[in-house]
Amino acid sequence: MPVEPDPLHSPSARLNPTSRLCLALAAVGLALAWSGPVALGIAAGSALGAVLWGRARRLALALLTLLPVTVSSLAVNAFLPAGGGLSAAFGALARLVAVTSVLTLLFATTPVADLVADLEARGLGRRAAYVLGSVLSSIPRARERAAAVVEAQRARGLDTEGHWWRRWRGIGPLVGPLVWGSLAEVEERALALEVRAFTAPGRRTVLRRFPDDRRQRALRWAALVVLAAGVVVRILVPSR
Repeated sequence: MPVEPDPLHSPSARLNPTSRLCLALAAVGLALAWSGPVALGIAAGSALGAVLWGRARRLALALLTLLPVTVSSLAVNAFLPAGGGLSAAFGALARLVAVTSVLTLLFATTPVADLVADLEARGLGRRAAYVLGSVLSSIPRARERAAAVVEAQRARGLDTEGHWWRRWRGIGPLVGPLVWGSLAEVEERALALEVRAFTAPGRRTVLRRFPDDRRQRALRWAALVVLAAGVVVRILVPSR
C-alpha cells in the first residue's frame, strides 16, 4: 500500500522545534493576557493548523476533556454569589481553550525528542534537557504502559468491563503492574544514562541538526516582540 506523505516533513514544513516552541509560547502568553476575542482567535488558528496538519482528531479529544471544567465553571459563575458572572466564566474558558489548543497542537506536531535535541544544540544543559524530556514524555509513556497492562490482564482473564464492582475489584491487578513497571523503567533509564556517559565532563556532540536560517530567527524575535507588546498594552489598557 502506498504510504501517505507526512505533512510535518514536507518541504513546506521548515520550522524547527525551537521556532514552533517560541510561536506556541507567544500565543499562550497573548491568550492569557487578553482572553476574550484574542484567545478565541488563537484557538481558532490552532484548530485550523490542526486540520491542515492532520491533527484535528487529537485536538478534538483534548478539547473534549475540558467539558467537565466548562460545565462546572459556568455553573459556579452563573449561580453562586461568589462567582464572577458569565462574562468572567467565558473569559476564563477562552483562555483555557486557547492554551489547550496551542499546546496540544505543538506536541502533536513536534516530537519531544526533536524539541529537546534542538534546545540542547542551542546550549541547554544536559541535565535540564533530560528533566525537560522526561517531564514532557512522562504522560505519553504512562498512557502506553497503562494500555499495555490492561491488554495483558485482559488476556489473563481479568474482567475490566461490566458492573462497577467488577471494575473496582480489578483496580489492584492494574495499578500494581503499572507502579512496578514505572519503578523498573526509572532504574533502566538510570542505567542507560550511565552507559552513555551522561555525567562525563565536557559538552556533548550534537548529531541531529534541524533547519534554521535568518527568517526563522527573525520569526522567533518577532514572536517575542509581539508577546511583549501585547502584555505591555494589556497592562496599560484598563480592563472593563
